[in-house]
Amino acid sequence: MNKIDFFCIGTQKGGTTTLHDILSQHPDLCLPSKKETHFFSNESLYAKGKDYYINNYFKERDESKFIGEVDPEYSYFKDSAKRIYETFGQTKILFIIRNPIDRAYSHYLMTKRRGLESLTFEKALSLEKDRIKTDSDAMHYSYLSRGYYLNQILAFEKYFGIDNIKIVLFEDFIKNTEKSINEISDFIGLPEYSYDTSRISNPASSPRFKKIQKFIYKDNVLKKLIGKFIKSRDFKRKIMQSLESLNLKEGKKDRLSLESKKEFFSKYYIEEVEMLEKKLELNLSIWKE
Repeated sequence: MNKIDFFCIGTQKGGTTTLHDILSQHPDLCLPSKKETHFFSNESLYAKGKDYYINNYFKERDESKFIGEVDPEYSYFKDSAKRIYETFGQTKILFIIRNPIDRAYSHYLMTKRRGLESLTFEKALSLEKDRIKTDSDAMHYSYLSRGYYLNQILAFEKYFGIDNIKIVLFEDFIKNTEKSINEISDFIGLPEYSYDTSRISNPASSPRFKKIQKFIYKDNVLKKLIGKFIKSRDFKRKIMQSLESLNLKEGKKDRLSLESKKEFFSKYYIEEVEMLEKKLELNLSIWKE
């Protein structure tokens, strides 16, 4: 396998799980055996090489099919674009972008649900730069920085060219999923297919037991002990995902007040969004309204 037909690189909390689950219905498309391999954003995984990526994540591949991956980490971690290009050369890049304050708040709620966040949203935003010292910190606390989309897009444009990049607004994707999915399929080059677009992945949820969430996401002695006996990174990840699935229950969706959204948007993003509109010739009035 010497090519990947497309990568969906983000954004986190931008509907990528729903996109993955819907696209996986297409009989002519092969996706990794699990969503989000993190192969091109994780240095230790990337060091294992191309053959590891192909043989480990595309075991059921058919060379006649289209092949792609959906991983929102790739837009944010800076070396991903270069690594993808050096491994597979030219490919198509899909990027779903969302109102950055809505995205940030959804990310904040996820981190809080995982038992890793005790600050208020406002305080977390103001202290973000001081809190991010490692890749793990960046994964959990990058509420604001992930929403600065322009530099992320430019990093991929450098290698793949703007004509190979498709930008989709999350708000359009949610409002008219069928239309968006068909446009995405056409961009990828997939044959026409009748998708079931009724499914919504990652519904609102809350933990039954907060201590279990902390166990899953925080380093601790027991996890290190288990890690000595279970060498497979992917198997350990599956165990933790299953444990979290059992621990989560359906919850009420928390929302940020309109006043707070306006305040934070004006403080952190208004200039970024205007540059994004100008560079990509997008109409982002739905965010500014």
